[in-house]
Amino acid sequence: MVAARRAGRTALTRKPTSRRLRWAVALALVLAAHLLAVLGLLHMPGLPRDPTAPPPLEAILLPPPAPPAPVAPPRPAPAAPKRPPAARVEPTITPTPEPPVAAPAAPEAPALLATPGAGPSMASAAGGAGSSAAPASAPAAAPPDNVRYAAPPSTLLHYASFVNGVQNPDGLIRWQHDGAHYQLAVETRVLWFRFAFHSTGALDERGLAPERYEESRRNRVEAARFDRAAGMLVFEGRGKQEPLPAAGQDRFSVFLQMVGLVRGNPQRYATPGVTETFDVADTRDLEPMQVQYVGEEDVDTGHGLVRAKHFVRLPRHANDRRRVEVWLAQSLQWMPVKLRQTEPDGTQIELVYRDSEPLR
Repeated sequence: MVAARRAGRTALTRKPTSRRLRWAVALALVLAAHLLAVLGLLHMPGLPRDPTAPPPLEAILLPPPAPPAPVAPPRPAPAAPKRPPAARVEPTITPTPEPPVAAPAAPEAPALLATPGAGPSMASAAGGAGSSAAPASAPAAAPPDNVRYAAPPSTLLHYASFVNGVQNPDGLIRWQHDGAHYQLAVETRVLWFRFAFHSTGALDERGLAPERYEESRRNRVEAARFDRAAGMLVFEGRGKQEPLPAAGQDRFSVFLQMVGLVRGNPQRYATPGVTETFDVADTRDLEPMQVQYVGEEDVDTGHGLVRAKHFVRLPRHANDRRRVEVWLAQSLQWMPVKLRQTEPDGTQIELVYRDSEPLR
């Protein structure tokens, strides 16, 4: 009996102990679940998800795409019906008008017959350094059949000189040649300044081939040398040189070249608009120059009217306001009867033929 009572006490003691153990295990499981939920490792249904946690990614497996259908080749376009050939229309040639005068350039001291370059007399400013080496110039192309050169006979011409209509000391043109070589000298005075220009070189059936050109003004001499063997134009005293065109001229030989072309075939200049193109050098630069025939006029020399062909040097660039004109008279062996230069500021310098004498 005593044993039965002890067994009952033991049973009663075990029952509450196992009940407390079950509660402890259940409490531990609940705490572990809450801890996992807090750490984001477990989501309990009905509990809100942590807003800061990244959303779960769901992967959906798609079937592979079907291969593309073959593209049908394009159908050829139907051929256009053939049309009969159009009738040929001959072009109409319109004479080129004289270019309008461009915007004014900076004024310079006036002088006669400005062409390229810069200086106190005849030219616009030049810039840029010349190349130290260049290939020799190519041989000149054969002139057209109607272009012929005939040198005028040697002569000394005297000209009355005017600046804005006011007479200055006379000027002169001295032209001499022996059929193979030539010398050309031009002298004029503007106010109290004396200007002298000298060109020498060879002479053949094509015309003048300058070898040396000099400008003398205010006791200062500048020169350019035409080295035709090396094909170079050398500006002496400047350390500058350029390739020499085969038919290159200087600023005064170009006018005697025009004289010989008119003498060789006057009929070539029967219609206004005929234009000759030259490469012209002074003592500083080389640039293209165009001389256009504008018609015949009567020139008043003070001793009567002389019929002459009027030529104008076209503008060399957009701002070239300097105008150069020359009148060549058949009665003077086509030598100039009048020369005029109009400066950008309106100043006009004129040489008008006075008399001449032959030279040997």
